[in-house]
This record gives sequence, structure tokens and C-alpha cells, in this order.
Amino acid sequence: MSITRYLLASDLDGTLIPLARDAQRLREVAELVDAFEASEALMLAYVTGRHLSLAQAGIEEFGLPAPDWFVCDVGTSVYRRVKGGYEPDPAYRQAMRAALGGLSGDDVRAAIGAMDGLELQEEEKQAEFKVSYYTKGRPEPFVETVQSRLDAARASVNLIASHDPVSGRGLLDVLPASVAKDYAVRYLHDASGVDEKHLVYAGDSGNDRAAMLTGYRVIVVGNADEALKKDLGIESVARGIAERIYFAEQPCARGVLEGLRHFGVLK
Repeated sequence: MSITRYLLASDLDGTLIPLARDAQRLREVAELVDAFEASEALMLAYVTGRHLSLAQAGIEEFGLPAPDWFVCDVGTSVYRRVKGGYEPDPAYRQAMRAALGGLSGDDVRAAIGAMDGLELQEEEKQAEFKVSYYTKGRPEPFVETVQSRLDAARASVNLIASHDPVSGRGLLDVLPASVAKDYAVRYLHDASGVDEKHLVYAGDSGNDRAAMLTGYRVIVVGNADEALKKDLGIESVARGIAERIYFAEQPCARGVLEGLRHFGVLK
């Protein structure tokens, strides 16, 4: 008897990894891990803004299982599990280079230049195909100006805006054109070979939005940004995919478990 395979592609921070590390949240993570380990049919991909090393450190800290794939740097890098660790997916890396149109991260930084309220994130949060900024307050007011400067430089890029509810700062990522977490999730769908209705994406913030509107099954955890929830509710109806998006009542790991049970992936 063949086993029906599923793939959970999930954000880490604020989704599988709780924003507050307390005993209750740690128990909820442990409960989800137990459910993962009891399933023979579930493959895992962690889709995160973190670098690979930071993503590995995060899952180790919270006891999350090693995934089949890491998608890092907001969808601009994919690592697949091999014997002894993880290696960059060469086909995906080639696709990123082509999408960026030959520009480097330094070219992107130079085109944007200085702007009040816009600050480059730490060097370890930059990547080969991603340039990341902090904004003062929410990031949306900065998007138009940043985009116009990049257009003037004929940069082929995509802007992803999100908000850190803990620090109150905005987050603005500059990625290759047409590339965000949704691009990576579609790539994983092809790589994994699972049926479209057996891929589930889970997330909590604005940089998950594109992936949440791809048409796969989606879990929006209870602690997700309220503006995102409202936007997804409207946009999913407009696209005819509202029944594929589940708004969990529970936060973080407990919300992911709630959603996986809703979709029949876990018991």
C-alpha cells in the first residue's frame, strides 16, 4: 500500500519558532514535533528570512526536526538535504542569478542610497541575492521611493515589506524580480513531487503573503499580523481560493498543528 506524501513548507520566526520563549510555547513546539515524528508521510521545508546557519541554529534551539529543504534569505536560496548536511541547489542558484539581471547586491545598495528612516540590516542578514533594510515604523511608506530609485537604475527587483511586532520596526527586502517565498514554494512543489493539494504553507507575516496566495493550502497562524489577515481574506475571495486558506485560532506551533489537522495532514 502506497503512502500519500505531504509537504509542509513553513516560515520559522513567529510560526514554528515562537516570538516569546516561555514554558507554554516550548510545550506547544514539542507537541508539534511529536506529531511530525509520528507521521511517515510528511516532508518538511523551512522557508525563512534567515541565513542557513541562523536557520539551523534556530531549529536546534527549539528542537525542531531537520527538514528535507531549507529555503533561506526570503526565498532567494534553496538548500537540499544530503548525507552529512545541506548543499545549495545549483539549478535554483542559477535561476536567481538570471532573475537579478546581472546586478550585484552592491549595485542595489548604491541605487537606493541614503534615505531618512531607512537603515541597512546587519551584514550577516544580507545575502548573495538579497539586500535587507530596517525602516522606522511600518515599511509601506518607503516602498514607492525605493522602487522609483531602483527603476531609475533599471534594476530588476521585487520589494517585500513586512513588520516586526516585537521591535516595532519595518523590514524591507530587495529581491530578484518575480522572486519571493512563492517562487521558492513552487520550486519545492516540483522538486518534492507531491500533489498540489498535499502541499501546505504556514506563515504569519507580510513576507509570507505571496506564498499564501499561490493556491496551495495555507495556514495563517493566530498571531499573524492583523493587516495581513484582512488582506488575505479580501484577496483570497477575489482569486477564488478562500477555501484553501485556514485562519488558525491558536498562535505559532499550536496554530500550525491546528491547521494541519484541519487539512487532514495530521491526526
